[in-house]
Amino acid sequence: MLALVGVALTSATALATTSINYGTFTGTSVSYHDVTESSGTDTVPLFGAPTISVNTLDFNPRGFSAYSTGGGVDLTDGQLNFVIKAGAGYAIPSLQFSEAGDFTLAGLGTGNTKVTVASAFFIDVLKVDGLAINPLSLSANMTYSPNLNGQFNLSTDAGVGTIWNGALNFNLNSALAANGISFLNGATEIRVNLDNTLLATSETGSVAYIAKKDFKGFAITVASVPEPSVMALGLLGVAALGLRARSARR
Repeated sequence: MLALVGVALTSATALATTSINYGTFTGTSVSYHDVTESSGTDTVPLFGAPTISVNTLDFNPRGFSAYSTGGGVDLTDGQLNFVIKAGAGYAIPSLQFSEAGDFTLAGLGTGNTKVTVASAFFIDVLKVDGLAINPLSLSANMTYSPNLNGQFNLSTDAGVGTIWNGALNFNLNSALAANGISFLNGATEIRVNLDNTLLATSETGSVAYIAKKDFKGFAITVASVPEPSVMALGLLGVAALGLRARSARR
């Protein structure tokens, strides 16, 4: 009896898990801090633990999907939160986000049998050129293919295992300039909140399914550039080598 109670408590605790903090990941010139995923609809993980390569944080989702048949509706919502800090001598001029997956729309029905993927990004710029500023709040939405809005329905997009892709290129330097914030190189610390949603709606006799796939996952790439002080030191070093070479020839 005690063993059964223990199993029940363990299961209840697992189902109650709504967020996971994966910790900090250090790349070549940036680091990701307090990488956390959460969900208000499903038990996490949905994105799964990330890996890092150079400056790219990559997730390979397993079970991040929405499925509906016979007139039902299924919503799966996952969130990612983290802070990106540029390494010494670097800034973050832009961000690139990408994801991919597939969807299936089959059976008898109309355009009301459909699937949707959406990704809303909320970005707070916390530091510029290494100095804290009043947080600048920015937002953007990912666009998709084959349909730009990420919406697919049985009437026009019927099929099994159709691939979808999403991408967003966000220029932080342009956003700083548009908001009247002067800078030498750009943001050096930002906070990112991603809200990623999958929705499947079906009718009697139809099936709607959409998923993120682990063959692509979700990747974030940060473009970093040296600050002028670092570049100046490099140029001084090149000049010094030139002077030494000329002295040696003399």
